[in-house]
Amino acid sequence: RIEKVISYAADQSNSLQTEISEYVVTERIENNFLTLLDKMINAIENGGINEIGVWVSGFYGSGKSSFTKYLGFALDENRKINDQPFMNYLSQQFSDTGTRQLLNKLSQNYSAAVLTIDLGADQIAGATMEEISTVLYHNVLSHVGYSSADQKVAQFELMLDQEGKYEEFKDEVHKLKGKPWSKIQNVPMSALPLAARLAPKFFPAEFPDAQAFRHLSLSEGRSEQERVRDMLKILREKSGKEYIIFVLDEVGQYVASRQNLILNLDGLARNLKEIGESKVWLFATAQQTLTED
Repeated sequence: RIEKVISYAADQSNSLQTEISEYVVTERIENNFLTLLDKMINAIENGGINEIGVWVSGFYGSGKSSFTKYLGFALDENRKINDQPFMNYLSQQFSDTGTRQLLNKLSQNYSAAVLTIDLGADQIAGATMEEISTVLYHNVLSHVGYSSADQKVAQFELMLDQEGKYEEFKDEVHKLKGKPWSKIQNVPMSALPLAARLAPKFFPAEFPDAQAFRHLSLSEGRSEQERVRDMLKILREKSGKEYIIFVLDEVGQYVASRQNLILNLDGLARNLKEIGESKVWLFATAQQTLTED
């Protein structure tokens, strides 16, 4: 089977092995890998606040998605093919020894938690044209095991987890429904009513009754900085990784000329730069080049 485009979701071992073995690294692509790897290592080793935004632009079919997908997978030590690190497979496609050495150094010394999001195909339910920081936050919650179908349910699960009540909640669900919470949490018509029903039992002060939970608005007054800090803390606690890489595909198409979305993306990058201190990176792909406006 020949796919028209590279998809982040296509990560099964067999298809991934075929993909990477057929990846043709041109001289220009390898030079870009070399440049980026060198800059990442220098920033990480120097520490402090450095530029961490990587804008990968090119026309349709030029290799933007493959560049970011394979680099992201290579820096995730848990990503393997036939019990071998994905990094080894990517390394074999390079002709330059220096590129291989830099990739190996970055992968071995600074293994990261990698979260890939296709903004064209992997948006959360009800999040069409949401600000990218919101889409990213709720994808983080889904990535660590909370509900991917309902934002309010995912936030409730996080609240339970932080208070040490999540396991008790799961036990209560099993008693009521006769099946595990994992079979319910991603079904909106089941998860939301059940969470509303049980919320008063676990947080009576915040939710005196089920209606209080149902009417709760998620547009809380937290600042973007606070939300970024929470997001990084959650990922680090769940993954055990200090280093984090966010890979956003088709950013240019998503934000287009919408000024509010562009400003939000800029603010997100600034927060990740200042809060992450060279340990958190943001890769973005776009057909547009990055210009002053």
